[in-house]
Order: sequence, then C-alpha cells, then structure tokens
Amino acid sequence: MSRGILLDRSRYPLVVMRGGTSYTQADWDQLMKGMTELVVSAPFGLINDTRGGQMPDALQRRSVAAMYTNHEASVRRHFLASAILGSSSLINGVLTAINWLKPPPHPVKVFRVEEEAEAWVLSLFTPEMRGRVPKLPLVNANER
Repeated sequence: MSRGILLDRSRYPLVVMRGGTSYTQADWDQLMKGMTELVVSAPFGLINDTRGGQMPDALQRRSVAAMYTNHEASVRRHFLASAILGSSSLINGVLTAINWLKPPPHPVKVFRVEEEAEAWVLSLFTPEMRGRVPKLPLVNANER
C-alpha cells in the first residue's frame, strides 16, 4: 500500500490497519473516526501493520491519546488487544518502550510475522468471537 491508511474490517471482530508510505491528515482523521466507531460499538482486536508505513507525527499521536481518554470506558470494555507488526528492530523497540512507559488498558505485543500476530490476538478472544472471524483463503506461499 503506497498511500493512505486502510482500516480493514472484513474479518471483524479481527481488524487490520495498514498505513501507506504516505498519508494525509485527512486520512489520519478518517482512521481516528473509524477507530472511535470500533471502540464504542463492540469487542474487537487489532493488528496494526506498521511495516513500510509512515509513522504518525506528534499531533496524530496526541489524537490517539485523546481517543483513549475521551472513550476510556469503551476502550477498556471493547478494545481487547493490539498486535503491532513492525519490520524494524528500532521501531519494535520504540513501540515496546512506549508501551512500558504508559501501558494501554489492553494487551499490546510487537511481532515481525503477521500469522503470529493474528494467532496472538485470536488467543485473547472468547471462543465465540474466534468463531466469528472469517478464515483467510489458502494461498500458495509463493503468492504472498
């Protein structure tokens, strides 16, 4: 993905966010609107794929903090887990350090492999929620 931010709900309650190499403030605002809708609606888990994506700036990071603060009860009730996919050891270390300094009200773990991230998020769902997550179609490993 080269531009924009994708908030993929096609496998809800498992949601995947993928940021492009560039995105606008309007893209970010749309993402925050979508995240707020998820947080206030029902339980879900997130895979945040940061690989190759633009990192949020200070204003965008503050908007995430504001969403957590403004919807704290819903975040605690509905945001079950966030797996962060990162391809850089530096990014992984920064994300891990941030989570140690100000832990979010849900589990967060950094992964390098998407399948491992998904398995971890699904392990935190109830059996009923896991059963509602559509399976991915099988693909040949050479097609990935």
